[in-house]
Amino acid sequence: MRVVRLGLLGFGHVAEHGHAPQWLRRADFRVAAVADPRPRRRARARELFPAAAVYEDARALLAHETIDAVDIASPPASHAGLCLRSAAAGCHILCEKPLVGTLAELAAVRAAAAAAGVALVTVHNWKQAEQYRQVAAVLDAGAIGALRRVRIEVERVGRSASVGTDWRVDRSQAGGGILVDHGWHAFYLLLGMARQRPRRVRAVVERRRYAELEVEDTATCTVDFDSLRAELFLTWAGAQRRNRWELEGDGGRVWVEGDGGALERVAARTPLRFATSLSEGSHHSEWFAAVIEELRREMEDPVARGRNLREAELCLTLTALAYASSASGGNWLPFPDAAADRGGGAAAMAPLGGLGSRDQRLRR
Repeated sequence: MRVVRLGLLGFGHVAEHGHAPQWLRRADFRVAAVADPRPRRRARARELFPAAAVYEDARALLAHETIDAVDIASPPASHAGLCLRSAAAGCHILCEKPLVGTLAELAAVRAAAAAAGVALVTVHNWKQAEQYRQVAAVLDAGAIGALRRVRIEVERVGRSASVGTDWRVDRSQAGGGILVDHGWHAFYLLLGMARQRPRRVRAVVERRRYAELEVEDTATCTVDFDSLRAELFLTWAGAQRRNRWELEGDGGRVWVEGDGGALERVAARTPLRFATSLSEGSHHSEWFAAVIEELRREMEDPVARGRNLREAELCLTLTALAYASSASGGNWLPFPDAAADRGGGAAAMAPLGGLGSRDQRLRR
């Protein structure tokens, strides 16, 4: 078995607690190098990966190490540049969400990956949750009939902690507030549930509690599909830590909250129980194992390559349209058709709050 030499670009909380435990369990991947600008984080990387070369700068790592794949876990502003450099070095790419901040950046990294013949995969780890797999099985079985409505709620008491500076509330680093931080997850979950292409979007972003921030702490978004409507409510201004999904069909409904839920139909109610709660912790290392498998499939199978990237493109488009709708007063905005996705219309949309505009340091 050929062992893949892996470079970790950024070694903050997500990399240490979410990604590293699963990389350490793999025999087919070996962490050969780590890059992070902070001395304490480099010291921690040496403790966990004593055989790895450790760098202050990702560019130096890519220039001096022979690496087969990278795991990018830095703040969003750095993603596009690191993807381009990694592709130029011939590395397969696994990148934390959001993949990039504009569709123009997406076109650039897609082209670079294709030219280099490498996989480009975004970490869509919430699709690996037991709760999502159970909901998908309910939909596959037609247990609630034709899906008509989806509601996804994410409530947090403040934003997730980050190592060093609080980059999640720095618009130039994060690209936005909770709509970027949690909305990207909500959008790919929604796409997996709806199994249709969005038709139009409207949204309002607000600062309900943290008025001093330069990014939103609350987002309300509605997405219309051909045969169903979806509602997303995301907030850092909550009273508790909570995740809830509700799906209603013409023959029943299924809902999930924390480690429980139920499948409810006219004549029966079936409780659902899960080993862990959706709201338990922030890093979900157990979900990352399946993300690695997704990367491996796209590395090895040209037919599979690009599936994740197409999903990331839809997430990016939904996020950009949501911000644009809020800026217009919450008006409905049409989702571009498939032919327009790579054309001038959607690609010309403004960056997500200036994402990718400056400081490329790795601080996730």
